[in-house]
Amino acid sequence: MKKFVYVVCLCLLTAAAFARSPQEIKSDIAAKRQAIQTARSARADVADLKFQLAALSNELAALNTRKAPARLDDGGETCESAVAVPAVPYFDSGLLDENSVNDLPTGTDDYSCGCDGVEHVYSLVIGPNGLLPGRYTLSTCGSSFDTILSLWFGCPGLEGSTLVDCNDDAEFNVSGDEYLYACSDDFGYSSCITVDLTQNGTYYIVIDGYCSSLGTYFLNIGQGESCLALASGCTEAAPNSYCNTASAIEFNVDGWDFVYGNTHDGAFYTDDAACESPVASCAVWYAVTGTGSWMSASTCSELTDFDTKLHVYRGNCGELQCVTANDDWGGYYDNDGVYHEYCPEYDLASYVEWCSEVGVTYYILVNGYNSQFGNFGLNVHDSDVPCVNCDQRDYYFTVDEVPFCQCLTICPNQIQKIFVGPASPEQRPVATWADGCSVARTIPPSGCESDCSPAYPYLYMDWIYLPDQQLWCMDLGSIDGGCYCFCVDRLLPVELNNFSATAGDGQVQLAWSTASETNADRFEVTRDGLTQTQISAENSATGANYSWTDNNVVNGTAYTYTLVLVNQDGSRQTLATETAAPIAGAALITTYSLAQNYPNPFNPTTAITFSLPEVVDVKLTVVNALGQEVAVLANGLMNAGQHTVNFDGTNLPSGLYFYSLRAGSFSAHQKMVLLK
Repeated sequence: MKKFVYVVCLCLLTAAAFARSPQEIKSDIAAKRQAIQTARSARADVADLKFQLAALSNELAALNTRKAPARLDDGGETCESAVAVPAVPYFDSGLLDENSVNDLPTGTDDYSCGCDGVEHVYSLVIGPNGLLPGRYTLSTCGSSFDTILSLWFGCPGLEGSTLVDCNDDAEFNVSGDEYLYACSDDFGYSSCITVDLTQNGTYYIVIDGYCSSLGTYFLNIGQGESCLALASGCTEAAPNSYCNTASAIEFNVDGWDFVYGNTHDGAFYTDDAACESPVASCAVWYAVTGTGSWMSASTCSELTDFDTKLHVYRGNCGELQCVTANDDWGGYYDNDGVYHEYCPEYDLASYVEWCSEVGVTYYILVNGYNSQFGNFGLNVHDSDVPCVNCDQRDYYFTVDEVPFCQCLTICPNQIQKIFVGPASPEQRPVATWADGCSVARTIPPSGCESDCSPAYPYLYMDWIYLPDQQLWCMDLGSIDGGCYCFCVDRLLPVELNNFSATAGDGQVQLAWSTASETNADRFEVTRDGLTQTQISAENSATGANYSWTDNNVVNGTAYTYTLVLVNQDGSRQTLATETAAPIAGAALITTYSLAQNYPNPFNPTTAITFSLPEVVDVKLTVVNALGQEVAVLANGLMNAGQHTVNFDGTNLPSGLYFYSLRAGSFSAHQKMVLLK
């Protein structure tokens, strides 16, 4: 049901200090329900699993105490205070908590409905001044805990009272080992009774928690139904109960529309394959016409009082196609491990966004997690930010075209491959690129003079050689997509990546790396013009790493180091020069580390700092809460020392992001929050 998200393990800390997110709890609930379903299929005992499931549901309910579903009468606690059912269909909700009492026997110990707990009581009169005799269905579908439902003729425990029926799990054997559950996908978590009430008199409906389970319950009573045909008590009173009667969204001048309703007033809708998350609950529908811009919808509203889900479809109502869906908008952990929701009004709200096509009708379905229903407020927004459907492509260039510049296009969130060849391992291309194509160059001749939307590409993977295809390959990425000017100036036999001089206490550490080498004999290091060491070149087509420490230095004195390449033919080439002054008490970096970004939360930029004890291949990436990569901030060999890079979230939505550093065998992750 839930999409994968990065989870930060917070060990050695108390559960009270670190509340879990709704996504984590619901993931555990889904796994536990699957275990119950498997156990039921094998006709095994599920008592322990139900206790564990009840604990998880109470943990989820604890996140929702401030915005628990609106209760009407909340039931009574004795026969004298029982809430009367005046008519059907009837709906009510309530809360069984530690303040509730256990005064009434349910008869469950004698009738195998499970161990009881605290209860709420309702009364129903059949006959004169009451309801007509007939078949009635009672259910607790959508409740947040494991319920027991009992129906008594007369007050339970008094002389002459009779237990008419009781039910723990709304599970019904269809044939053989096949079982159906009246309350959609909860696998017997709720309760349901269908009974013919023909005797005039007062009946009492008792709602208990299985073995003292607590939480919010929903009571639905209908006439002429059965548990197997139960539709969660949906009244179908809303005019937008169906896709073909969806209410139209009409934006104001700022591109917003706000609507509200109650999903209990909708119709029962079921679709097991809907948008990666099954639908089986009361739902209402809205329709919006695409404008070619990014659109979004959310139930983040003070009116929302239950755990919502949103689905967006397109196509004909009889053959809908999923566009996107969301259960929980989610939140983030701060540096102290405390969970904060993105929606301050309601932490179990939902959020969806999609690229709308001009003239296409999109249907927004509002329903609830685990068949819940209740009031909601729905915000729908047309961002007026154009979006296009883009055909992704890669590019191939021959070495005969070098040098060249060409205007290339890339799609949003695409990783694009660029190939140059056929070429030898020694012919590594030297490439540059600009954000857009309004670029003037003379060498190589400009091929980038187009007026188009800049793509702002970033390096995803530097050049690698593919020997089987005799091609050099590079990957570039873009968040927004657009155009960019890509140039290959030349093919080099030797290319230096970096050269650094890091001062310590009585020493200077030198490090350098090459991207490719051919026909190289050795490297020479000079200090203030005098040769200090010679290191043989590896002549690797994909480059190599080198280091040397100068221990013959005096603290407080500045030294100038020069790196010289000596080719096999004896020719010499100065590659780089660095200056360093050793300082007493200074320490070289000896361990890898990834620091918390600053500031955090941020808008729209933040700085990320990491330390490297040696020259190493580094990749620093950023992903969103769904695990989708949104940026590569570093990718390639880097010098030893402390490094700081900036991350710009201008083109990203507010939310939780994770940044990951991989350097050799070292890896580390941190989280950060973009708040706009």
